[in-house]
Amino acid sequence: MEKIIFSCLVLIFTNTFAQGTVGTPTTEGFLEKVFINGLGTSYKYEEISGSAYINKNFQTSIIAKDYAPIEARYNTYADQIEFQQNNNIYILPKEDKFSRIKFSKSNEILVLLTINEKLGYFFELYKADSRSLLKKVSTKVNVPEKSKNSYASDDTSPSFVTTNTYFIGIGENFFEVPNKRKRIYDLFPEKKKELESKVKLNNIDINSDAGLIKLLTFL
Repeated sequence: MEKIIFSCLVLIFTNTFAQGTVGTPTTEGFLEKVFINGLGTSYKYEEISGSAYINKNFQTSIIAKDYAPIEARYNTYADQIEFQQNNNIYILPKEDKFSRIKFSKSNEILVLLTINEKLGYFFELYKADSRSLLKKVSTKVNVPEKSKNSYASDDTSPSFVTTNTYFIGIGENFFEVPNKRKRIYDLFPEKKKELESKVKLNNIDINSDAGLIKLLTFL
């Protein structure tokens, strides 16, 4: 029997200063602001160029066994799963029972894990046996400093800036993939030469998601 989602999920009604956001559920939508530390100001999401969402639309999503599907989306700025019910928007608690979220339309999977002593959501790009490839999508707000040069552009409009960080999982251990991808072989010194050879032989682009997934099949 499906459990009632309201009994287990938390409505954001109070300020959440630790995450830098304030959420209020209304019949008109989700009124959310981004507070910029040190500037003493805040911006509404629509005032910031770019997006805090990979997909702003809500998708039917599977959150756990025995729970009804919900309409959800992932906020990469707040690192939160937002879901919509009865014209209100709620936040899915970061709990073990909701640690694997599947978005039905895109087939993307988010997993809740603690890596480097920080709990957060990661896109699961690959998982087989004891190996996995995760992608952490992080978004920050960039506000350009006001130019001291009177001839320079004085545009200080804020923008969302998104970065991707990859992790290779071997059993319970996770290794951050270096930005300089050629250094990835150093994570596996015993297989370094073998991996380099196979990647070259198969003409694999390790700078791509598909290339990293192929690399994992060699481990």
